Amino acid sequence: MTAGDLPWLSGAGPVRPDGSPVTGTVGDAGLGLATAREAAPARRVRRIRRSGFLTPAPAVGSFTGVTLPRGLDAVPALRPGDHVCRSFTGGADLAAAVVPFLDEGRRRGEHLLLVGPSRPALLAAVSALPHRDAMLADGRLELQATADCYSAGAALDPVEQVRRYRGATDAALVAGRTGLRVAADVTALLHGGRSGRRLLHAYEQLADALMGTVPMTAMCLYDASVGPDVLGPVAVLHPVQALGDRPPQAHLSARGPVLSLHGEVDLSEAASVATALVDVAGVHGVPGEHGVPGGHGVPGGPAREVVLDLSDLAFLDVAGARALHGATRELAGRGTALRLTGTHRGVRRCLDLFGLGVPAPGPSGPEPA
Repeated sequence: MTAGDLPWLSGAGPVRPDGSPVTGTVGDAGLGLATAREAAPARRVRRIRRSGFLTPAPAVGSFTGVTLPRGLDAVPALRPGDHVCRSFTGGADLAAAVVPFLDEGRRRGEHLLLVGPSRPALLAAVSALPHRDAMLADGRLELQATADCYSAGAALDPVEQVRRYRGATDAALVAGRTGLRVAADVTALLHGGRSGRRLLHAYEQLADALMGTVPMTAMCLYDASVGPDVLGPVAVLHPVQALGDRPPQAHLSARGPVLSLHGEVDLSEAASVATALVDVAGVHGVPGEHGVPGGHGVPGGPAREVVLDLSDLAFLDVAGARALHGATRELAGRGTALRLTGTHRGVRRCLDLFGLGVPAPGPSGPEPA
C-alpha cells in the first residue's frame, strides 16, 4: 500500500480539511502554528518511545488483554493469546523464527501446526526442531501447504478460516493438548492485489479477536521482500510485531465490543493504520460474502456505525490525525460512519484540526495531557 492508494494521504505536509497547508515551527516551547491558534498549544511535539511497548504484557486470566503493541523480545515469553507478525529474509531466517517458536509449544504440550508454500520447504525449515520426526509420526506436529490451509484454490474466506482455527483448537484440547500453536508463512496471501489484501486484513482482525478467546498462539510470517508499504497494514493488526529494525508502534485491535487503537500513530504509521482501519472497520461485525461485505450500507441512506476507541492511543501527530480524517471520509462513502471515542487531550487537539470533534471525558477524574 502506498499513499497513492488512499489519495488523502498524499502530499508533502499536513493540511487542513479544506486542503490548505498548516505551517509552523517546532520547538521545546511547543508547536507555533502560523495559522494563529488553529489548535490548542502543544507542550512538545515529538515521538516518545515508551518502554512498555517493547515488553510483554503481564499475565492475565484470559486472553483478551493482549492489545498494546510490543516487540518479540523472547519466544518463551509468548503465551496463549499472543499473535505475532514476523518478517523473514530467506530460508535460514524462516527456520530461525519457527524452530524456537514450535519447540516452546512442544514444551508446553501444545499441538503444533506449520504452514508454508510446500512440504519440502517446511521440512527444511524444521530440520533442527527437536523430536521433529517423532512428532510428525504421532501427529503432534502437522505440516500444511498455504494454499490447502487458507484458500483451497479459491479466495481467502476470513470467517471460514477463523472457524477452522477455532475447530483445530477445540480438537487439540480434546486430544489432551494444552492448546494450538501455529506458525504460518502466508506471504502468498499478499499477492492477490488490493482486493486480496483487503480480505487478508479482515482475516487478521478476525483471527486476532479469536485469539482473545481461545488457547491459541500464532506467528504470521511474511517475506520481507514484499516491502514495508505492504507489510505495514498487516503488522498493525498484530499485538506482537517483529519486522527487522522497525519498532512496534501501533496496534488496531478487535478484542472487545468495539475496535480500539493502541500505542502511537505518527507519520511513519499513518498510512498503515489508515489502510487497516478502512479494511476492518468496513466489515467489523457484519457478515457477508467471504464474511466481509462489499458495500457496507446504502449510499445516501442511514450509515452503519463503527466505534473506534482511542483511550489507549498515547500519541498522535498531525499526519496521524489526517489519516484518521481520511479513513472517516473513505468509510462514509461506503455507508459506514466511524465514531471516535475516548481521546486524551493531546490526541483531541490534533483531531480538532480536521473537524473530528470528540467529546471530552466526563468529570470522573483528571484527564491526561
